[in-house]
Amino acid sequence: MPSIHNGTGTMYYGKRDVDIGGSYVTTEWVVFFWLPILPLSSWRVFPLTDELVTSHGAQQFFQTRAVPLNWAQVLNVYLLTAGGLAAAWYIIGHHLS
Repeated sequence: MPSIHNGTGTMYYGKRDVDIGGSYVTTEWVVFFWLPILPLSSWRVFPLTDELVTSHGAQQFFQTRAVPLNWAQVLNVYLLTAGGLAAAWYIIGHHLS
């Protein structure tokens, strides 16, 4: 199960191959300051309840099953992360000059 402390640890990123029952594939990543660094494993997630939003955050119960690493999702997460970092670099660069 992913665990994160001060933005560093492991967490799930991505949602791919959603089926009619609502299950989907996600990938567990090693993260550093919430940025995905290294994919560890992919999982099919089977939601058991709807997401419940409370004053303490969102909560949902689900089951997972390990699946082969989803390389399309890995590439997608890397591309989105690179695009976000490039955009941030561009915006920060224009504000500093």
